Amino acid sequence: MSKIFSYLFLSIVVLGCSKDDSIHVDLSKFDAITERFPYTDLNPEVTFNYYELLYSIEGNADEELIASEGTLCANASDPDTCAESFNAMETMFGFAGGCLPSYCFLYIKLQEEGTNAILNTPEQLLTFLGTIDSASEAILWANVNGYSHSSSSKETGAIQKVDDHFELLVSELVSGCLPYQTDQVHLRIDSDGKIIELGRAVFSYAKNSCI
Repeated sequence: MSKIFSYLFLSIVVLGCSKDDSIHVDLSKFDAITERFPYTDLNPEVTFNYYELLYSIEGNADEELIASEGTLCANASDPDTCAESFNAMETMFGFAGGCLPSYCFLYIKLQEEGTNAILNTPEQLLTFLGTIDSASEAILWANVNGYSHSSSSKETGAIQKVDDHFELLVSELVSGCLPYQTDQVHLRIDSDGKIIELGRAVFSYAKNSCI
């Protein structure tokens, strides 16, 4: 099960489709989140020459490059050795973890003036971003804090910019087994990363199911 993406529905009873149970918002004011990895519009506030945002799955040597910016080893005296050192970096954990009962996560590889670093905690990510000022950053920050987005339903996969903050419709896994339950959540995310829940409703529930 991935907390970042759509949930694995077993034999569940979907309650979120009920008009009485869902959060009451005007969906027409929200933009649908249509991508699995909607993180290409990041605006880092740290200095860097190059970075990569990567998706990693436990036990799988192949990682997926989600986003990158800059030029790797642009000023290196030995570009091949520099690139080899950068590409060899790896980590066993990251942020926005999910994929129960296995484990998957996102993390960042960063290069600045020949120095390589891995960013794999929420605190490091927020320092990297500085302020949450794009839809990509708001969605990523929600995912990092345990909320998932759907790429096929606006009920749990939508976002809108409101003045100086973002509002999102996402989901959260409340219980993974006996019962299995996810909630629909209406979030506000401020530019400093503060998250406020504006509303919550049971979205799916199955008394005798597990992930």
